[in-house]
Amino acid sequence: MNKSVLVIGGGIAGIQAAIDLGDMGFKAYLVEQSSAIGGRMAQLDKTFPTNDCSMCMLSPKLMEVARHPN
Repeated sequence: MNKSVLVIGGGIAGIQAAIDLGDMGFKAYLVEQSSAIGGRMAQLDKTFPTNDCSMCMLSPKLMEVARHPN
């Protein structure tokens, strides 16, 4: 039996949830209201409180979700 799940919101949390659910064997459908995924994190330069580069954290997740076999 194939199980599907709908992840609403394509921000960093939604992307990670879709990846994790896909890794657990679910068919994950990621939907986003806007024309691109990434959410607020895609608009930021640095993250709080660590001042890490936000795109340095987001870019690998975008690649991972795009390449996921699910």
